[in-house]
Amino acid sequence: MSVEITTIHIKTTPDSGSITAYHRDFPEIRTQGSSSFEAANLLRHQLTRALDSALTEWRRSSIESALSDIQAFSEAAKTA
Repeated sequence: MSVEITTIHIKTTPDSGSITAYHRDFPEIRTQGSSSFEAANLLRHQLTRALDSALTEWRRSSIESALSDIQAFSEAAKTA
């Protein structure tokens, strides 16, 4: 779980109590949900959409790596 902790950032918004999630390599893409699992799932959707506009192989591989980090985080969150 140490990889997921350092790559997927989960923050609680004090005002609304919603959960914000973002990946360390893509801090500009943030999602909000009612739980860390929901926020991570929404983040996965946003990064999947970003694959459509990834013009270089380097960018695609970094997004795919982030997606695998989110998948591992979601599986760990689902079992916890």
